[in-house]
Amino acid sequence: MFDQIVKDAGLGITEIALVKSYLEDDDGRFVETKAYEKLFDYFCNSDEMPYDVAKCRSAEPDGWILEYLSRHM
Repeated sequence: MFDQIVKDAGLGITEIALVKSYLEDDDGRFVETKAYEKLFDYFCNSDEMPYDVAKCRSAEPDGWILEYLSRHM
């Protein structure tokens, strides 16, 4: 499922490798990447990400994305 998500989000090979590295060790800079922007847009547009998370009310979107992807590896 991970492979389909990153494909649908439009990530390239380098961005996929970057995401995998953040899944292993998130130093807090994932949010600064183009991969984050693409995944954020994907999850918001697909209604997977709860609105309160997208607006940083109940959780941080970058952490939510990484957690979601780690569960779907």
